[in-house]
Order: sequence, then C-alpha cells, then structure tokens
Amino acid sequence: MDASNETFEPGEKVMYPQFGLGTIAGVTNKQVNGTSLSFYRLEFPLKQMEILVPVRRASENGLRRVMSLEEVEQVLDYLSCARPSSKPQQWHRWRKKTLEQLKSGNPLEIAKIYCYLNSLEGKKGLSFTERKILLQVERMLVSEIAVAKQVSEDKAEQIIALHKGGIPSGSGNGSAPANGSGNGQ
Repeated sequence: MDASNETFEPGEKVMYPQFGLGTIAGVTNKQVNGTSLSFYRLEFPLKQMEILVPVRRASENGLRRVMSLEEVEQVLDYLSCARPSSKPQQWHRWRKKTLEQLKSGNPLEIAKIYCYLNSLEGKKGLSFTERKILLQVERMLVSEIAVAKQVSEDKAEQIIALHKGGIPSGSGNGSAPANGSGNGQ
C-alpha cells in the first residue's frame, strides 16, 4: 500500500509508531515560521494524550491505516511459524534494533519483536525493559487486530494466543477458545 498520498478522515482509527492505535480527531492549522501548516490531531485515549502530525509528512512519520484482513492473516501466519532469532551479543545493540523496528510501525516487525520476547520470557524471564517492550508490542498487535477484524480486544488476544504455535507461552494473556480460531467477521 502506498501511504504517501493517503488522507485520513476525522474519526478514522490509525496506527502511529511507538504509540499504537489512535484516532484522527481532526485537522488543525498552525503557524510555523510564518507559514500555515496543517496537522492531523491524533488522540490516544489509553495514554490520555494527543499529538500533532504534519499532514504533508504523515507517511514519513509512519502514520498509516489499520492493517487489512489480509495483512492480519500474514501477521498471524508469522506468529504461527516464527522461530525467533538469537539475541545479539550486546544488549544495547538489540535494544537499538528493537526501537528501530518499533519506529518503523511495520506490523510484521512488531510481530518479530513479540515472538522474540515471548520466546525469551519462556527461557529465562525478561528484564524490566524487555517486559515493558513486550507489553507495548502486545498491546499494539491486540488493538490493531481487534479493529481490523472488528472484534473485542479479548477476542483479539485469543486469536493471537491461538497463533503463537511455535512459541512458548509466557505472557499469560488470554487462552485459546475451545471453538477454533474465531475469525470474528
């Protein structure tokens, strides 16, 4: 999908890197260095915050629409068969790479972080920072899948749990429903 020419409407759910699911609250004009610029006003109710993203640079900043159903299935397929890569020797390099993946906003990159940290948690436990990142990426996946599939966040957690096939369960969020995958549409 080419996001460079996308425009977003008030009330539309969008994903913004490192913040996750938000809502376009409207477009605001502001004077910057004597020039009138338009900004999307994004609201993040869970974080109780609002940010402004320049309309002309929205895609550069990673603002995008919620995944399509096809993209959701690609992410779920990845979760089903992903084998986490080994952690780089130096923790600060791993953290830098992880923050770059988060900043990209790419759902598959988010899924890679999620898979790796779930695997690590099952093997040795997580540091405070790792746990914080795991909770962040899990929240991003759950909220986006819930919106894309038009299901509750509880149902989205169940869908993710069903697809974590090759990964040891460690986060303790949700359990697989007895009736199958629940495509929720």
